[in-house]
Amino acid sequence: MIQYFGKSHIGQRKVNEDKLFVDEELGLYIVADGVGGLDKGEVASQLTCDLIHKSVKQGLSLVDAIEATHQLILLELKSNKQKVGMASTVVAALFDGNTYEIAWVGDSRAYLWDGELKLITRDHSYLELLFVNGHITIDEFEDHPSKNIISQALGIARKAISVATNHGTLEKDQKLLLATDGLYEVVKEKNMIQQLMQIENTTELTQSLVDLAVQAEGKDNITLLTIKSQVNTKNLNDISPAKVIRVFDAQTGNATECENDNIKVEKKQQASHIQVVAPRVLDTKETLMKIALLIFKVMFVSFHRIPLRWPAPWSISVFLAMY
Repeated sequence: MIQYFGKSHIGQRKVNEDKLFVDEELGLYIVADGVGGLDKGEVASQLTCDLIHKSVKQGLSLVDAIEATHQLILLELKSNKQKVGMASTVVAALFDGNTYEIAWVGDSRAYLWDGELKLITRDHSYLELLFVNGHITIDEFEDHPSKNIISQALGIARKAISVATNHGTLEKDQKLLLATDGLYEVVKEKNMIQQLMQIENTTELTQSLVDLAVQAEGKDNITLLTIKSQVNTKNLNDISPAKVIRVFDAQTGNATECENDNIKVEKKQQASHIQVVAPRVLDTKETLMKIALLIFKVMFVSFHRIPLRWPAPWSISVFLAMY
């Protein structure tokens, strides 16, 4: 038996572009974060929830439903030029008893609480691409100038989406937290753990975490959907733990990567191994090209110090075009 509660807050935005949706009978739980500004993001996240729900209800798998939703949003964009630029991230859970499938596109997340706080989704973001290729460490995420750049979303036509998935069973008193970045970027994992350890009630927990983000003057929309199991899986052979991406320390909130086999970690060279190379003299044309590239990089980073979601489309387009 599943218990749930969801809450969304506008934050300091003029429009709430986040949406959450639940069909308890179907076992479907969705959180979507619209991109595009004004009414575009709001429309995109609502379309995302509605179309995924309709597709799952018609018998499609969760992954197929999300892929179909992406294509339908693209068709909507072609038929209505005023909606060009709208897109949405999504994280969704589909339950069959205690067994669940998580599917996502973008940087909306799913956390598992089983006495420890575990991240079971990996953001589709520029930072994660840098991390998995060994260019940055987890410790560099927080202050990185490109932390808000997502690498894919529903409704972005330049690049085919890749729906990521995870599977598991939710045992008694364990919780799934589906959250937009407006929550987890403000209420850090350390604070989430404190609340999870202190508050058992699903409704009170959800309200408390969203309220913390609001009180911290979170600028983005804030959404959290908490799902709790009230019974254990009957057959022990059916218990299947979800793949854990990161686990967070209860005292510090620091993250430890759990998918070490898939991460390329490049250790920094020791000072004693650094080779000194004589400077190379550039000709005039090459110098001008270097200066132009530097100016572009400075402008690119400066623009992205502003939260991506306002305005978002051109930022995503620039990033996707680079890949």
